[in-house]
Amino acid sequence: MIISGKVLDSAKEPLHLANITIVTGSQTNKFGTTANENGDFELESDIIDDNSQFKISYLGFRPQYYKASELQGRVIKMEEDAILLDSVVISPKSKPTNIKLSKPSNIKQYLQEHKEVYAGLGGVIGIALILISIKKLK
Repeated sequence: MIISGKVLDSAKEPLHLANITIVTGSQTNKFGTTANENGDFELESDIIDDNSQFKISYLGFRPQYYKASELQGRVIKMEEDAILLDSVVISPKSKPTNIKLSKPSNIKQYLQEHKEVYAGLGGVIGIALILISIKKLK
């Protein structure tokens, strides 16, 4: 059986790399695909039947569940599901600084605008984990 569809956000923008994963049978969470840059996906397998359940998910959005028979050519509109801080206060010893972050109307837009911050935090966390691993090896 072949299933196909399109995954969009609430502004009808494609969600590139949205996950489409089977959640029933022996292949639960082991079989699936991702949406392309246009939000389109297609999945073909003999293990899929009309009653196979699929989970459609994307970071920052509520997961949705559909039977294979419901996915044929369906446009799936994902709903945002994120908790954001209203403000963050960073206070170094010499000069206190207050950085205010407003809640964006669109989580995708927010992540795009602040990707450098998250990339930097990821790098710092990665280095910290490497240093902890090296200490444990000694």
